Amino acid sequence: MKEIEIENWNRKAQYQFFKNFDDPMFGASSNVICTNLYNEVKKTKESFFVHYMHKALQAMNEISEFRLRISEDKVLEFQKINGTTTVFKKNNTFNFCYFNYHKEFPKFYSSTCDAIDTAKNQDHFVTKNDLNLIYVSVIPWRNFTSIKHPRMFDKEDSIPKIVFGKIFEENNQLMMPVSVEAHHALLDGYHLSCFFNRFEELMKNI
Repeated sequence: MKEIEIENWNRKAQYQFFKNFDDPMFGASSNVICTNLYNEVKKTKESFFVHYMHKALQAMNEISEFRLRISEDKVLEFQKINGTTTVFKKNNTFNFCYFNYHKEFPKFYSSTCDAIDTAKNQDHFVTKNDLNLIYVSVIPWRNFTSIKHPRMFDKEDSIPKIVFGKIFEENNQLMMPVSVEAHHALLDGYHLSCFFNRFEELMKNI
């Protein structure tokens, strides 16, 4: 982790403009082609979620703006971003699951599956306050065109949020709705587009 020198930062003007907004979070939703990855994973009977989550974390870790966080008026850049996701439980509630990003997919797959299984069977509600995370949710029952997240306006919040929806078919391709929300002082629509494009590229080129 390193601290960004704001005075010499190329985003200084944008950062100072957006950082004190009452609601500085902005976002976009996009349908991402997932045909190739889905068909390959279907052959293995492995978790499609864990496969595409690895691609999403890879894309976000490659884009430095997604590794930036605001903490006590400082901008911090983390070397690596990990994930936390909601895990659906048998009683129709959920728990949070925390997992580390590993470039090596077999290691990521094994550790993430273990973390998901643990979260499913925990009776207590698990929360952490780490900054080097991406908040992940999955709504596999519907596709969507937008989504709104809850916020505590008196709490500093600069962690991006990503939501994956139900896969659907369009023009002979499998599509998955993906929503990303982030702090506008740290990144813009350009960086969101870079993520969507890179994520889709990783889903195609397996």
